[in-house]
Amino acid sequence: MLKDRWWLGLALATLVLLPTAGLGSMAVAPLSLRIPAAPGQQGSASFTIRNTGTEPITVNITLHDWWRTPDGRFQILPAGSLERSCAEWVLYSASSLELAPGEEREVTVKVTVPEDVEGDHWALLLVAEEPRPEGEEEGLTSTTRVVVTYAVKILQQDPVNKHLEAEIKGIELVQPSPLELRVRFVNTGNAHLTTQGTVEIRDIFGETVRSFSVAPFPSLPGEERVILLEDTSSAPLPEGFYYVIALLDFGGDYLIQGGAPLQIPAPQG
Repeated sequence: MLKDRWWLGLALATLVLLPTAGLGSMAVAPLSLRIPAAPGQQGSASFTIRNTGTEPITVNITLHDWWRTPDGRFQILPAGSLERSCAEWVLYSASSLELAPGEEREVTVKVTVPEDVEGDHWALLLVAEEPRPEGEEEGLTSTTRVVVTYAVKILQQDPVNKHLEAEIKGIELVQPSPLELRVRFVNTGNAHLTTQGTVEIRDIFGETVRSFSVAPFPSLPGEERVILLEDTSSAPLPEGFYYVIALLDFGGDYLIQGGAPLQIPAPQG
């Protein structure tokens, strides 16, 4: 009955997925678990949940998959729905917890990797505070509540069979001044990547007249990221023809690059 009430409460609630670890009446940390485990091996990690409020709370933990769209939207999917899901290999020590005010509990996550797979895999645990029961008012058929939920990402990393590969599928000039570029990046390997780099602006003689850094960004195997890069320099480029090159370091044995022509017109007036 309590479980049915929980799902009813979730159906009538507004789900708030929090990106930080200490809002609402509970704190969850860390929100990302990296678990090194080769095929045929087991790895583990843990996170903690703390009741930061003044009343007892019930916390429910459920297993899911997750994905990020090219434009950066976070998607929560049914467990086991992705090709590289590790949800079927995951065991966690508690699916429901009762926490007194100030109490802290540790949840252990174990991943047992089959022998016939290679590369990185991932899943997600949603850690949700159960809505507190409220007195029913006569004639009230539904109540909207906010459900505070944290997403704990699980990344199983294969230390033996990882292949770091990536491509720039396209580069588009959004606007010339201030310079904005849209880069289509694809992780074509089987491992999680953290990519960073530099954008260089070269004149017709091939000399670099300006450069700026590309902040690190993550990507999962098979993931396409559309990254907007902007030159934040205050000084505009002089009139002329240029070539813009994005040089990205994804952690592999080589750099990848893409380029686009750029023309700065003469000032009006």
